Formats: sequence, C-alpha cells, structure tokens
Amino acid sequence: MKLTKAEIYSLSSKQIFWILLSVVISTLPHIPRLPIWFPILLLMAVTIRWLTVRRRVRPLPGFVVAFMTVFLTLVIVYVHGIGLNRELSVTILAVMTVLKVLETWRKRDAWMVVTLCYFVILTRFFYSQDILLILYLLVSVLVITHTLFVLQHNDDGKYFLKSEIKQTSSLMLAGIPLAALFFLFFPRLGSPIWGSPDFFGSGKTGISEEMSPGSISQLFSDDSTAFRVVFDSEIPEMSQLYWRGPVLWDFDGMTWSRNKKVSSIQRDLKKTGDYPIVHYEVELEPTGQKYLFALDYVVDFPSKADLKADSQLMTELDINQLRHYKASSVIQPFNPYESLSRADFERLLGLPTGYNSKTQQLVQTWKSSTKSPLELIQKILQWFAEDEFYYSYTPPLLQGDTVDQFLFETKSGFCEHYASAFTYMMRAAGVPARIVTGYQGGTVNEEYLQVKQSDAHAWSEVWIHGKGWMRVDPTAAVSPLRVERGSQALISENSRSWHDTEWYRKLGEKYDRLRHKWNKWIREYNALKQKALFQIIGFEKQDAKAIVIVLGSIMLATTVLVMLFLYLTRPKQKLSQYDKVLNQFIKLFAKDGLTKLNYQGVIEYSELIKKQYPQLKDEIDKFISLYIKLRFSKSPKKIQKADSQLQNYLKAIRQKMINVKKQVD
Repeated sequence: MKLTKAEIYSLSSKQIFWILLSVVISTLPHIPRLPIWFPILLLMAVTIRWLTVRRRVRPLPGFVVAFMTVFLTLVIVYVHGIGLNRELSVTILAVMTVLKVLETWRKRDAWMVVTLCYFVILTRFFYSQDILLILYLLVSVLVITHTLFVLQHNDDGKYFLKSEIKQTSSLMLAGIPLAALFFLFFPRLGSPIWGSPDFFGSGKTGISEEMSPGSISQLFSDDSTAFRVVFDSEIPEMSQLYWRGPVLWDFDGMTWSRNKKVSSIQRDLKKTGDYPIVHYEVELEPTGQKYLFALDYVVDFPSKADLKADSQLMTELDINQLRHYKASSVIQPFNPYESLSRADFERLLGLPTGYNSKTQQLVQTWKSSTKSPLELIQKILQWFAEDEFYYSYTPPLLQGDTVDQFLFETKSGFCEHYASAFTYMMRAAGVPARIVTGYQGGTVNEEYLQVKQSDAHAWSEVWIHGKGWMRVDPTAAVSPLRVERGSQALISENSRSWHDTEWYRKLGEKYDRLRHKWNKWIREYNALKQKALFQIIGFEKQDAKAIVIVLGSIMLATTVLVMLFLYLTRPKQKLSQYDKVLNQFIKLFAKDGLTKLNYQGVIEYSELIKKQYPQLKDEIDKFISLYIKLRFSKSPKKIQKADSQLQNYLKAIRQKMINVKKQVD
C-alpha cells in the first residue's frame, strides 16, 4: 500500500529523534556479540529514517524492506542454525527492531518499535548482570520511557526539555520501591533462566583445555577477575597458592592437550598426614567450560562436582553463570592420592617423533650423569636459573622444533614455555610427566583473595616412584618473584601498557570489591535466601497464602506511597508579584461581601465593585488597566518596574475606601 505524504510525515522530527535514540541505545551493548554487518545496518536504517523526516530523501519502497527482512533472516538462521539458542534469538530480535524503523510512519508503528526496545535491552541480561551494565540499562530505560512520553505529545519544539525529562524521571523514581520489593518477595526460580547452559551457549574463559606457546602469556594483560576466594582462616603463603585447572597429557610437537577419558575418583581424607587442610569458598565467574578451580591438592569438594583421577575438578554442565562452591585442600609437595596404571605410565612418556633432537641428546647426556629423577630435576632447574634464560610475557614466536628453539636459541619465554620444555625433558629421560594449567597466587582484596586472568599459570608434575606426583614449577627457577609474590609483583615492576599504573590497578580492585558485594546481595539472591526472608517477617512456610499476603501488602503500600509522592511533588503554580497584589485587591473587597466567583474575570469583578463604590471608579480603572498590561506583557523589565506602581494604586484604593466609609458613617 502506497503511503500518502501526510502519513510519511505524521510523526514529528522530535518524535523520530527519540525513537532512533531508543533503538541505538538499546542495541549498542549487543554490538560486540552481533554479526559484523549489524553496525552497518543500524547506521543505514537510522540515517535513512532521519533524512526522511528531514525531507532529504524519500522512504525506501516496501518491497525493499521486505526483501531485506527475508534475506537477513535466512542469513541469521544459516549462521546460527534452527533451535533454541541465545545468539539466534537475540540477533533476530535486534535486527527486526532496526528494520522496523524503516517502516515506522504512524504512532502505532512507533509504539511497537519503542516496546521492542524494552525487550532488546532486557536480553542483555542473558550475557551479564554486572553492576556497570545495570547502570547503563537504567539510563536506557529512562530514554525509552521518555520516548513514550514524547509520543504522547505532537509538539515539534526543543528535543531536550528539562520539564519533560523531569516528569519521566519522577515516574521511574515512583516505580523503584515497587520494583525493589518485588525483587525481594516475588517467587524466584532456583537459578535465572539466562544462565542455564541447557538453553544457551558458552561464555569465555582464560584457561582452556589446550596449551601452546603464547596461549597463556596472552592473558598476562587481562586483569579481569577469574574468581574470588574467601578462606575460613588465614590465607596461605603466595607460593602455596596453586589453583589447579586442566591437566594436559598429550603433546603433538606444538600443542599440549588433556586426556578426556579420565575416570572419576573419591579422596581419602586419612591420607592428609600432618599437612594442614585449608577450607575456603570460591566465587567463580562464568567460563563456559566445566572446570572448577581449587588449591592443590583438593580433598573435599561440592557434591555436584566430579574429581578426576588426575585431580581435575569438573562439573557436568558448562559454567554459564556465577558459581559458588566450597572446597578443602591439603597443601603438601606430593600428591599421594593417585595411582598410575601401566597404560597411563606409557602415555605420560609419549613424545612425537622427529622433533627436538638437540633436547633429547642433552637429556640423555644428563641422565647418564645423574643417579635419580630428583637429581635430574635439580640439574634442569639449575640450568634454567644460571644460564641466560629470561622470563618474558612477550616471547618470540616459535615454530617447528619449539622446544629446541626455546632452549637453545630464544631462551625467552612465559610460564608455558618453561613448563612445556621441562615436561618434555623429563619424558625424554623416561620419567612420566604432565602439565597442569590454572592460576598461581592472587591479590588480597580486603576480606577475600582476588584471582585475575593475569594470574594464569602453567607448571609441571613429575611421577616419583614411591611418593606419587610431585609439583615442579620451572618458572620459579627463572623468576622466583613470580611465584613468591605473584604476577602482580612483576606487573608493578614492568608496566604492560601506558595506562597500566598502580592507581589504575587499585581502582580496578576497588571496583571488584563493589562487584563482590553486588554478587553477594543481588546476583546471588536466590530461592533459599528468599525463603529465609519470609521466615524473618513471620511466615514459617513460603506457600501461596504467604506470597499473596506479602505481594498484596506490597502493592497496597506502594500505591499509598506513590500517591503520596505524586501529591507532594505536584507542580505548584508560582504567583507573580502582580498576581499577589491582585489577591490583596480581591481580599480587600471580599470583607464587604464582594466575593469574586471562580467564573468571573477581573474586568467583570471590577464592574461589580464600581457599582457599590462609584467613588472609586477612577482608581479601580487605573488598577485593572495596569494589571491587564502586566499580565500580558512580554517584557520582564517593564513588569518589574510597574509592580511597585500597581502596589501604589492598591494603597490609594484602600485609603479612599476608608475615607468613603467615614463619610457614610
């Protein structure tokens, strides 16, 4: 159907401005996750619609918009597939909202687009509920709500009016108490649906189940939080904080990978001996993977987690939401809890053929001159410590014989280079060895330990007959500071970028403390905490009756508070000086029974007075004439000068009225 000119321009430029602003502000936080062409689509749609309302271009034909809609839908479905997943749903919603802008001509269309903006901004919760995002969403909701306000008025004046924005803000403020109370008392699911790994895709993590040269050093510049730990007692020494993650068994010459067929086991707490057991609670950020990080060596862990035979702690489902769990670990140099089958023994000696011949020759020479694996370990670590090896988070690229290149040419590497080379050398000597990845150390942030992605680390484990697995960290031989004081000590001495200052890092830690409290009181407010809240206010059971009583009371109390708020904040008309003088004039004659009725104008009222007091005709005419001039004058300076004259006229009327009454008496 062809649009008429009146329909095309039925919405004012002010209304279109706020509609486009709502679309942009609601889709903006999604851009990093949307297809690479989405910003181009958004820019094109906003530009065309704005130029149309400014009468610079003609609207796109309907068939063009329809073709774009069908084509982009097919592209999205082709990329994401057909099924219930987060990316498909959010992408289609965002794209359709933007395309709808190109056919928004009537208010009905405008209502639909603005309403869709609420849903678009809401879907950002599918990915994060961080406190900064909440602040952004509050601003977005204010903009979208104000757009609804603007659509109620057809004026095309200033785009930003304080009075209008103040009204929108007042409406939002009035709704905050109700929202807060419903957050506390409305029945909650066991966990938020946007965090369910059954429905949606994975998140991201710093540590993966594979490691190659450079994979961990890339994380050294990332200060985002991996997890937070609250200890039941004092925090152990920094050199003892090895947070175990994926264990890597296999090596193909470039990449180490884990054994995916490791069985689950249970731990015998009786084997802890005289070593201390540390109890703690971990708050793990979403990773999109199954690993739970715990101190070496874990002896007690959550019931819904599996402890693998190589001491990896894992869950059945991907971790796509904030996860809390308690664990206990025994801090000791050897892991006596694992046995080693013949098949695993052989697998942990495996090396790819045709690689790193120099390293193998060196290891065979050293093996013949040492009496035990422990002596060989010490010899290798001594070589790392005394030769010209360097610890660097920007190591050179390695290809081909990566271990030979590192040991005999570059001699510069990050933790993964030293762990890879050391493990390779032990296997070449006929000693089973493997790599453990995870985190080492952390930052004490008031009441908890903050472990950052920049604390990512890799170390080795060597099988010692009769004792079990022994942790060996070859990085400690090259850079003892890294292990004894953590990665943050290295960062303090060597800035990673121009903005990597002590002040900036401290600011990040303060923000993380705020996030920790936000997680504790808001993000982790679940059904169990709500049940405890119901018990505090006097309900033993959180049944339907209790919920109806509480929610009904909330709505009643909120209604009363909102009405009171609106009454107290109602706009009050501020009287000008000449209106105040007029009120004095009216009160003067009201004492004699000449009351001004609501429907009477000042001229009609003055005629009534002159009939009773004809002696005051000239003075009253002067007063009313000057008042009317002041009332409709557009010059503030003239009004200010004439106010005093109007007051003098009133004094003259009052004095003459007194004289008239005396003559009558």
